[in-house]
Amino acid sequence: MVALFVSLKWHLLTGRIRTASPVKRAGTVAGLVLVVLLAAAAAFGLGMLRQFPTYAVTTGALLLASQLVAWMLTPLIAFGVDETLDPHRFALLPLRRGDLLRGLTVSAMIGWLPVANLVVLVGVAVMISPTWGVLPVALICMALQLLMIVGLSRAASTALADLMATRRGRDLGMFVGFGVFLLYFAASLGLGQVSSGSGLGVGVSTAGRILAWTPPGALARIPTLVHDGDLGLAAVLLLVALAGIVGGYLWWASALRRSMESGPSTTESSSPAGDHDFGPAGAGTVRVVATRDRLLVWRDPMRRLPWLMVMVFIVLWPFLVVRGHGSLFAVAFGALMTGTQVGNQFGVDGSGMWLHLVAIGDRTRARGEMLGHLVVVLIPGSVLVIAGVVLHAVIRDDVAWVPAALGVCLAGLIGSAGVAAYMSAAKPYAMPQTRTSMFASAAPQHKGRSLAVALSVLFGGLALALPGVVGAVLTVAVAPAWGWVGLVLGPAVAAALAWNLVQRGSTRYFEQGPEIFAAVRIGDRS
Repeated sequence: MVALFVSLKWHLLTGRIRTASPVKRAGTVAGLVLVVLLAAAAAFGLGMLRQFPTYAVTTGALLLASQLVAWMLTPLIAFGVDETLDPHRFALLPLRRGDLLRGLTVSAMIGWLPVANLVVLVGVAVMISPTWGVLPVALICMALQLLMIVGLSRAASTALADLMATRRGRDLGMFVGFGVFLLYFAASLGLGQVSSGSGLGVGVSTAGRILAWTPPGALARIPTLVHDGDLGLAAVLLLVALAGIVGGYLWWASALRRSMESGPSTTESSSPAGDHDFGPAGAGTVRVVATRDRLLVWRDPMRRLPWLMVMVFIVLWPFLVVRGHGSLFAVAFGALMTGTQVGNQFGVDGSGMWLHLVAIGDRTRARGEMLGHLVVVLIPGSVLVIAGVVLHAVIRDDVAWVPAALGVCLAGLIGSAGVAAYMSAAKPYAMPQTRTSMFASAAPQHKGRSLAVALSVLFGGLALALPGVVGAVLTVAVAPAWGWVGLVLGPAVAAALAWNLVQRGSTRYFEQGPEIFAAVRIGDRS
């Protein structure tokens, strides 16, 4: 059974490469090779840290703990990166729970991201080995780390999959995932404050002592204890690590049993309390579409959670990446992320897009629909960006840089929203429409396309914001007065270019609506 799961996962990974065009195949292979090379470079850098034994163990504990958190959060935050995470796909198969656990565990270690993680873990093993003689012990510890992150991440995703089977469950799951995400940010911020307030060495040592008795931290300490001859404490820490692994797999088995033996009760068709009026019959397309999107964002947790994540990136994330002056400029990344909420506006509706097609009779209404999607993102997005910039300016005493930061952030918001609107028509991708699982942001056939669109929106939005970036650089390097130039020029240029993209996208939508519909309706079968 394990061999069968391995074979299926391997065919799933290689099948998309085999069926792709030669150009896409070459690009995919080049990207995968680059990922592995970057992981190897990171592993080499970590291995060099073994020359500083004072920091090697505590740094290893931090890295292993961060890896565990990342593996547990990624399926919850990104709505899944692997369709095999959804246990409901196996509900009708005659599989024993033990066979399913073993098969899913081994198959989870097959893939390019697991390989990259494995390469990094080899570097961590070298880093935490005081001598080459204890390297085998360190490698065994890293193997246990791999088992731990797979078990705990699968347990978390399986448990949350049951919640996501209903609308109320998705609401609860959204708040759980968001709460864990906030705790992770709070812990990162606290460790950063410890490090900056008491010196790097004291900060790392404090973090190491905090994590020493956690399962990942225990695995990082065992090789050094074996080298020093403290086998008793090493045995205790090994028991701590094994407890984490066993606990994770017991949690996974329990969640898997509940998922396989109980059928979900759906509340998808429940009607909202109260009626909503879209306005008078003569209301414009922009208003109708914007009102519809606003209501859907309020009702659907899968649309609401990205906005909560955007708020975190606007308010908290700059504090983590910029410790002193200038954190208000880091709000620009949150602004770019806000603009991505416009993306794939046709794929979200799936086969329901035909209702839009029959209502679009000319280019004006097609443009009005695209503008409606933009309005419902740009208005609240601008408020969040302005509030975030002002908050960081007041806390960091950077009030003189507010105009420049607003120029960059608003230009990035408008630019990324414009690129996302155009890419919705130029490169639409299907999204699963079953709404009984959170584990898919794109249909299996369109995973690569969704990644390409996301990167295009981020880098395209940054390109459209270059005038604002130039104004910010001149503000910091020359004089604050340049910030006002960036505030006027940045958003104006971005708005002009975004308007052009909306025009081109609406024309494409009007002329190629059936082709777009054929692409996005694939999600109904996912």
